[in-house]
Amino acid sequence: MGTPKYIQIENTLRSEIESGRFESGDLFYSNAELIERFGVSSITVIHAVNDLVNEGLLVRYQGKGTFVSRSRRHRPVRISESERFFEGGGAAETRVIGLSFPEGDERDPGVVERLGLSGRGCYAVIERVRLYNGVPYQHQVSYIPRRYIKQDVSPSYYESVYRRLREDFGLFLSREAAHEVMRIVMPADERVRAALSLTEADPCVRKERCTMLADGTVAEYIIMHKRWDFFEQTIDESAR
Repeated sequence: MGTPKYIQIENTLRSEIESGRFESGDLFYSNAELIERFGVSSITVIHAVNDLVNEGLLVRYQGKGTFVSRSRRHRPVRISESERFFEGGGAAETRVIGLSFPEGDERDPGVVERLGLSGRGCYAVIERVRLYNGVPYQHQVSYIPRRYIKQDVSPSYYESVYRRLREDFGLFLSREAAHEVMRIVMPADERVRAALSLTEADPCVRKERCTMLADGTVAEYIIMHKRWDFFEQTIDESAR
């Protein structure tokens, strides 16, 4: 299996934008044009364009279309999340609250697409909650090709997904390429609110990340939600 089609399209379009083919504020391709050009479904095009919108390269205006952003072109940056919330010591804990293997119609077509699986491709779902001093602060759901997940183990075996993939399959995901999109949502969906003790009025940080192996295959697609009061990010931007 190679790189998922939506990532291939996303990379092609990103290169076109960053090469200077478009001026800031130019009207971008329509979904219909991209579907015809790449010979793919609308969901594949929407995934690719949504990621470029979330990156800030494109902007949508309802009833008008999609346009190339007027923001500055990308510069090298270093992004890090603050760990100051945990500096006082305290007890950190990870709980696995679900381990499942969807079959047939139970599978999510969007997840199958993200993982670059075939129409019958199978995956595992690992749902976890991270706590600090008993307070749940992060909810995460990992989608992983089934060939990398053992089925004859208890859910707690996957408290650390990266450790299990490293020790069981020799995969060092922390060293692999990844694509991550982050945004603020309010409200989070009901399951996330329940897991993190949030109300509908509480904002939440949502991250989606695909981690890819050297051959371009996706080893993990993960959706994370973090409580707003446990989130702080630092961005260092290089000079041109």
